[in-house]
Amino acid sequence: MGLFILQIFTAPKRPLRLYLLTVTLIALTACEAAAPNARKATSNTSFEAEPPPNFTRGLLARRTVEPLYPLRAKNLGIEGWVMLRFSVDESGAVINNTIQTVEEQPAGYFELASVTAARRLRFENTRGETVEDVRYVFRYELEESNQFRVEPPSVDIQFRELLPLRLITPDYPPDVEQRGIEGYVIVRFTVTDRGVVQDIVIDASEPPGIFDNEALAAATRLRFDPRIVSDVPVQVEDVLFRFDWRLPR
Repeated sequence: MGLFILQIFTAPKRPLRLYLLTVTLIALTACEAAAPNARKATSNTSFEAEPPPNFTRGLLARRTVEPLYPLRAKNLGIEGWVMLRFSVDESGAVINNTIQTVEEQPAGYFELASVTAARRLRFENTRGETVEDVRYVFRYELEESNQFRVEPPSVDIQFRELLPLRLITPDYPPDVEQRGIEGYVIVRFTVTDRGVVQDIVIDASEPPGIFDNEALAAATRLRFDPRIVSDVPVQVEDVLFRFDWRLPR
């Protein structure tokens, strides 16, 4: 009788164990099925963040420029890229007032540094004419040791180059525009330790004298973040800046 009672209470345990084992296997199968989807989603996000290639319309870079890594992004461990579009004149120089941002990833960190760097690019232009809609990508990548490190902002800056705070489009003289004349002016000036432009003179112009007054007026409105050496803002002389006048195509 005692043996029979023991069988009554132990017999139901076998289906219960089988049921728990079945539930466990189903859960594991579901996790395995979800894992590829999760990996796929991660892969897609990474792929979409990749910068597009340069599109220089056949122009070869004669001088490449390494942009200054913005301190705010560097201190926060942020990497990214910026694609710009611009026109290149017959001499291979970038036309400053044609520089536009196509895309910036992430937004708000690298645009100004990229525009500043683009002004110094030079290309081999063998066509003898202006090449429009050139697209160029600046990438910002931290060294591996700093890639995931977040630090508080540094209070000391050992060196920082001049950074334009305001990009000026000079006026187009109405009579010159009606006559279909294009050209450029290179001005030379001093940037004070407060970022103010002074002592402006004409360094070169083409055609001579046509756009000089407009270039001088535009140069007075330029403002810069001053150059910093050993954490001290300093004055910079003989700064060259180019203004271009191009008619719409």
